[in-house]
Amino acid sequence: MLFMAFHAKFGAKRHFSFEVSDWILVKLLFSYKALIVNFYNVKLIMAAYTTPFDFQGANVMCELCQEENAEFCCTDCQKEMCSRCKTEHQQSKACRNHIVVTSRLDKSITKTRKPIKCSTHSKDIIRMYCTNCDEAICVKCISGIKHKNHIFEELETTLYMYQDEISQSISETKQKIEELQKSLHTIVVNVKDYIEVSDQTINGINQQRKRIKSDVDKIADDLVDQVKKRQEQDLQLMKKEEEDIQKIISDHNKYLQFCEDKLKSMKDFAKIQHQIKLPKSNLPSISQINPPSFVSKTILNLQDMFGKLVQSQKTESTAQKMCKKGKDLKEKAKLDDSVDNTSAAAISTTLVSKINPGIVSKHVSAVNYSEAWCGGYKNLVLLDIHGNVKKKIQLKKDISSVAVTTRGEVFVTELGGQKIRKCLPDGKVINIANTKPYIICGLCYTSVNDNILACLYKSHGDSKVVRMTTTGHIKQTIQKDKHHKSLYKDPWYIAENVNEDIVVVNGLYPCTIVVVNKIGEYRYKYPDLPQSSHPIDVCDGIACDNTGCTLVSDLGNHRLHQIDMYGRFIQFFLTQHDGVHSPRGLSIDNNGQLWLCNNDGKEVIIFKYRS
Repeated sequence: MLFMAFHAKFGAKRHFSFEVSDWILVKLLFSYKALIVNFYNVKLIMAAYTTPFDFQGANVMCELCQEENAEFCCTDCQKEMCSRCKTEHQQSKACRNHIVVTSRLDKSITKTRKPIKCSTHSKDIIRMYCTNCDEAICVKCISGIKHKNHIFEELETTLYMYQDEISQSISETKQKIEELQKSLHTIVVNVKDYIEVSDQTINGINQQRKRIKSDVDKIADDLVDQVKKRQEQDLQLMKKEEEDIQKIISDHNKYLQFCEDKLKSMKDFAKIQHQIKLPKSNLPSISQINPPSFVSKTILNLQDMFGKLVQSQKTESTAQKMCKKGKDLKEKAKLDDSVDNTSAAAISTTLVSKINPGIVSKHVSAVNYSEAWCGGYKNLVLLDIHGNVKKKIQLKKDISSVAVTTRGEVFVTELGGQKIRKCLPDGKVINIANTKPYIICGLCYTSVNDNILACLYKSHGDSKVVRMTTTGHIKQTIQKDKHHKSLYKDPWYIAENVNEDIVVVNGLYPCTIVVVNKIGEYRYKYPDLPQSSHPIDVCDGIACDNTGCTLVSDLGNHRLHQIDMYGRFIQFFLTQHDGVHSPRGLSIDNNGQLWLCNNDGKEVIIFKYRS
């Protein structure tokens, strides 16, 4: 009856509030201990942080009937029981006052936990939880002024709620600890890598110091040797002149003595008259020889000459770097050990102009600082820096390469063709050379000897580079190295630097830069390792500046590589950050401006680059 009255008042709500007028009903209800579940105070809730609960453990059989699964546990008898046995257990006189709880709590907990007394009412056991005060209380506390109109929960319900939250927190904390341990390991690896790279940087600086000292000593020794050699030659010349003058003086002294002797005698004047003649001798010329003097040059910026520190460019994740650590560190040590970064300090990425060529321009060759020939597919146009078309030439085949001489003559090759063609001022096109059975691709003009360099290929391993006059006469063929191995497989584009080294783009994907000197001796390859951190993904253009640096268009990676005259990587000169996308042909004019076919040939952009 009491329970029915309580249910009629509060229903099945888990959250409820009390008024003072309800205290009598609550007191009568909770005095019937056989229907009360054992609860724990906040100490038990906090203990859940370190004591696990097993909600999904194996089913336990009832210890009284041994027939059904146990759902409850008597905290006094420590017996697991089913719902039927629970009712019989609580109805017996001996166990009427025992406290039975649900068996969802771990049995080990119920055995180790004793009912906790209320801190306010020392004789009463805590059974409820005040959500407003965040406190475990007894039944008497519910009617007190402190908890008036507060919301209460069963202590066991609160315990399970905290238990779930704590279990989730434990799981999340373990995951965080694992992540932090991985991060800690990553930091340890990064520290080790940083120290290794720093040591390599210091080694590079010391090697640069030794090189500069060695070069300075060599220059000074050469100058000293020249002074000594010059001194020896000049002193020999002056000694000879001295000996000649001494001889003339001696002859004149003899004649002087002869004359004096004759003057004293004067016995036979007629006989000696013809003998008194001064010996014929011209006054010797004395060379005006000045010793060499040394004029020292003022070094305006020794820092630029020596080198500078640059921030390493890392595009790989830590995991990728760790995976390729061994290979990349060896390559970085080789490339960065003596790289000359002074070239990077003297260049500019200032955009001068962006023009629409009106055609898909894949190749460009600058005439001067204001005009350039652009070629793509079957069209060849002369554009000025503002995008105005000055001339246009129509060809029958797609253009493979364009070269312009210092006299303004234009030479072109066609894709898959076997002829070098010259464009005349009136727009006509004539053939100047036939390369059968070889197909000609790359072409460039070299002003040193007024020559043309061309890439020829017939099949893999049967490729070569030829040097010819502007009239088509072949002067030199470069095909194999000193070990009689082919230098080229698929030479596509070609250029010549200030040292007269021949720079060739070899292959398409992956492609490399192969460089030989002017007599065809192999110098270097870039990149020199297959697993390089600076790969080239399809190269459609190459150009050399007036310092010996080479610019390479990297179409697939949307960037330009800058390498020095020794094949060492300097930097990615232009990237997508600078507006570069799918770069193709490029050319540097006589004013140091860089003309670049950009956006897969849909536009031509001009940068200041070098002064």
